[in-house]
Amino acid sequence: MTYWGAEIKIKEIKNEALSSAMKLFKIKNNRLGKMLSEFATSKQQDDKRLDRYIKAKEFRDETKILMKNLETISDPNVCDYLQREQQ
Repeated sequence: MTYWGAEIKIKEIKNEALSSAMKLFKIKNNRLGKMLSEFATSKQQDDKRLDRYIKAKEFRDETKILMKNLETISDPNVCDYLQREQQ
């Protein structure tokens, strides 16, 4: 093989390696994009669950206030506050 022939062969090998690396990069990039998309979807679902939990907790707290027997509270400030909340 001549010097020029060897140089051409080296360039072909480099081009094949570069092409193979680019294909692998695209595959990995697509996988990363899919993972990020799944993570975003999962995060949105977690946010919705957290919102529902917070709303349920607020509802329970409000229900506790509304059902509280004011006669059992010795602190007049707390009693006044709860009375206002019940109205």
